[in-house]
Amino acid sequence: MRRFCRRLVLALSAVVLIGGPAWAQSDFPTRPITLIVPLQAATASDLVARVIAQNFSARTGKSMVVENVAGGGGGIGAHRVARAPADGYTVGAFNNGVHTILPAMGTKLGFDPFEDFAPVTLLARFPSVLIVNPDLPVKSLAEFIALAKKQPGKLTYASVGVGSPQHLAMEQLKAAAGIDLLHVPYRGGAQATQAVSTNEVNAFWIATSVALPFIQSNKVRALAVGDLERTKTLPDVPTVDEAGVKGYAYAPTLALFAPKGTPPAVLDYLHREMLTSLRDPDVIKRLEAAGLEPQSSTGAALQASLGTEAKVMAPLVKKLGIGQN
Repeated sequence: MRRFCRRLVLALSAVVLIGGPAWAQSDFPTRPITLIVPLQAATASDLVARVIAQNFSARTGKSMVVENVAGGGGGIGAHRVARAPADGYTVGAFNNGVHTILPAMGTKLGFDPFEDFAPVTLLARFPSVLIVNPDLPVKSLAEFIALAKKQPGKLTYASVGVGSPQHLAMEQLKAAAGIDLLHVPYRGGAQATQAVSTNEVNAFWIATSVALPFIQSNKVRALAVGDLERTKTLPDVPTVDEAGVKGYAYAPTLALFAPKGTPPAVLDYLHREMLTSLRDPDVIKRLEAAGLEPQSSTGAALQASLGTEAKVMAPLVKKLGIGQN
């Protein structure tokens, strides 16, 4: 009898041990998930995060709350995610610049973007378009490049600051096309776009979602899109590659990350739920209506892609002499 009881206790213990993790996995989340966006509200990144969070909450009955923690080019919000408990209740939606531009600039982040996060999935790609003022005597990228070569250092372009994605994107284009342009940084995208529309500066890389009203009202002219494929939002506008600058690509992305050490079961849950939201027709419709493209990936593929991009950005930033120590 004593031997039988001992076997029964061991058997029940095994059931508890085996069933414990499965129960914990199915139970997550038991409280709201905070989704940190390290940029201001009303940005493209914020829009994507809120559309997905709303879809997740409505589908699952579990709460996902977006919180904007802006500053430091995304570094402040990302730092908060890196230092959060690795339990899946604090995650972040980061632009690729957090992994590729900030480290290259030598910014003191307080975290390692490639070591302190667990990549979950891509969320979206932000198609961008090169715009110019309609009074500039060019109707194509080829004509813009030809004019720039005739007037080296005379044409101007805007960005939202030294070391910003737009700044580096245009510097890449300058190098690839063999042209010289004058950089004029602004405090924000709205100011830069307005500057192009009033002919204060000649050109600017801008998200298609923001550019559309200006293009449709003929306040600016679209010359080329930065991705390797044409965007659904501007199907008649060629890519930079099509326009003759082969291999050029400028495509900002947004992806989901959790703190390093987050349990695999939680990461799997987040990945699965994000993909379900990204495939939802309503989510696709809302994002595409804003000129954004839903994207997904494995965590490993995301990490590898960012690593490749970082290797390209580092020498460019060094060449430009941008950085802080």
